[in-house]
Amino acid sequence: MRTLLRLILLVVLVLGAVWLVRNMGLGSERVNAESALKGAAAKVEKAVSDIDLKAIVEELKQTGRVIRRKAGQAARKIDDATEDGRTTAAIKARLALDPSLSALEISVDTTDGRVTLAGKVHSPEDVARAMQIALEQENVSEVISTLQVSALREGASGPKS
Repeated sequence: MRTLLRLILLVVLVLGAVWLVRNMGLGSERVNAESALKGAAAKVEKAVSDIDLKAIVEELKQTGRVIRRKAGQAARKIDDATEDGRTTAAIKARLALDPSLSALEISVDTTDGRVTLAGKVHSPEDVARAMQIALEQENVSEVISTLQVSALREGASGPKS
């Protein structure tokens, strides 16, 4: 009977965490990923446009130089932006499922495989756990934590004097 209750509780917690991640935790990351995609798409469009004489003359007048890139480079930037968005979402989901961490109190930002964690946790162990979760993601090359350790939980013993 206890095992059944634990299983039901676990299912409810997982469903609640998934709901939180979908409805609360990923909004800003989704907006950031979408704006990065739109910017990269604009760069692709510009990169693949025909090289015309009027544009070259205008650029020379304005900047004194002319730059053109192959579309493949811009496409790689789109891939990088979407990969960073997926990495951020995966880390947020894992944080939401961890019982000792609060995904709502930890923000995650990913740029070029470098993850920055910010917010508040309850202990240095929580900092280590959040960093471990981030480092476990496949495309993460570095994790920077600016997590702050907040006051100890009620009932926890502080450092001995």
